[in-house]
Amino acid sequence: MTDDHSPQGAGYPHDWDPVLVGRFIMRHATRVPQATAIVAHGRGHTYAELAAAAESYGTVLRDAGLQHGDTVAVCMEPGFESVSVLLACSEAGYVFVPLNADQPVSRIADICHRIDARMFVVGPGSSLSAVDARELASRSAMAQEDTLTLHGPPMAGQRTGRLVLESDVAYVIFTSGSTGAPKGVTMSHRAAVVALRAITHGCDAYPRLASVAPLGFDFSILDTVAALGTGGTVFFVPRQVTMHPFRLLEYLRDHRIQQLHCVPTLMQVLLTHCGTRLAELTELRRIVTGGEEILVPVLDRLRKVLPGLEFTIMYGQTESICCTFGHVPNPIPATQRAIPLGSAYPGAELLLLDNHGARITEPGVTGELYLRAASLFNGYWQDPETTARALVPDPQRPHSGELLLRTGDLAVLGPDGLIFAGRRDHQVQIYGNRVELGEIERCITAIPLVREALVTAHQEGPAHRLIATVVTDDELRGDSTRIRDHCRTHLPAYMVPAQIQFVDNLSYLPSGKLDRNAGDAG
Repeated sequence: MTDDHSPQGAGYPHDWDPVLVGRFIMRHATRVPQATAIVAHGRGHTYAELAAAAESYGTVLRDAGLQHGDTVAVCMEPGFESVSVLLACSEAGYVFVPLNADQPVSRIADICHRIDARMFVVGPGSSLSAVDARELASRSAMAQEDTLTLHGPPMAGQRTGRLVLESDVAYVIFTSGSTGAPKGVTMSHRAAVVALRAITHGCDAYPRLASVAPLGFDFSILDTVAALGTGGTVFFVPRQVTMHPFRLLEYLRDHRIQQLHCVPTLMQVLLTHCGTRLAELTELRRIVTGGEEILVPVLDRLRKVLPGLEFTIMYGQTESICCTFGHVPNPIPATQRAIPLGSAYPGAELLLLDNHGARITEPGVTGELYLRAASLFNGYWQDPETTARALVPDPQRPHSGELLLRTGDLAVLGPDGLIFAGRRDHQVQIYGNRVELGEIERCITAIPLVREALVTAHQEGPAHRLIATVVTDDELRGDSTRIRDHCRTHLPAYMVPAQIQFVDNLSYLPSGKLDRNAGDAG
């Protein structure tokens, strides 16, 4: 991007522009301007239309008086409008803050207050009324642009004229925090583009890609880049469709989707409710999944219905977008009980360290994963204490000044690479033994007819009592003895759940991930 304050005669070419998130997304726009870029809300939009809309929205935001670095809160379902605003913010140097369309007003208000939102944008699918939006922003409506309503005050003052640089903050994604308050993951253009470049190669997208992620989940940006960054088309599946398995099946079938990005839980839901009807997805070639551990039985069941289906496992955190990719073999070897995390993309290194910061090279030893990469986030928005717990000095080279992401994920080194072994914060002590709840869940889900399992630990005096909440087929429902006997065969006695409870469904977060806190009421 050029600017009146750019240095002249410094020896740099005039077209030496920064690599920004928006420009990376639109790098194929001039090559295929009339190709369909986005399908959402029943309409298709070309790359040329997307570029024009981004320029139009950028003009509206600039005319409103926004300054470089101002935050723009955006509440809507993902689609043409949300991507256009993202592009507009990227080009002008504003900070894009996406919010789920169906979030409670109180949560949106809290986030807007914390980021000092200078503009609040409401678009398609938002459950907020105009009154809600005006009250949230504490401002009056000031502009209407197609299907977007912008709320904010006329902002006086001379524009600063600062350059838009790769080091600028591109967006802030709010995730659940351990304290109950959402954490704002602050990502620069530079860090995001490093990961997004890896995604366009690691995913190697088919032309027709479906996204089911809500706007406030970073998978939405990832999906957009995986499709548009390769010149393809992203289909944003409406939320009301995603929530109904049969309607989702019909959408994927009727739109001839070739690649689906989703969390593993959604794959399980489709299998449970649609079963052999998934064979109707004759165009589907690949599923890219991440955000949760993927279980071998689920992959096996999917491939029985869709034998040629490819699976790409993508591992990473919002704090780095992604860091590894792995392609699942077909068929999966009979002896393989877990899917490796895959290999770090070039320029990233995933380290397995023990409690003293030493590298673990011995198979079967559990350690914590640390990430070295240029794609690491800046920190949590206005939360230096939490940031310092996540971005830590390199335990092996503490004086280098380099910061690593302490992921909180546990893993072991298996014959085919790193195997996910749960979360540090899901560990409990049982009779002095360190227990990872995910290991018990994996043991239970290995039982035929078990669909899902959630294990929680409840404090009873000085000890924990383990409770397993299980979703099964009717034949196994209520048979807690069979489940407990299986656990006794494969786990130490202290890891066998004291109680088994059966439910029809587990609870899920808006991102589609399993809601682990929902089991705490047991």
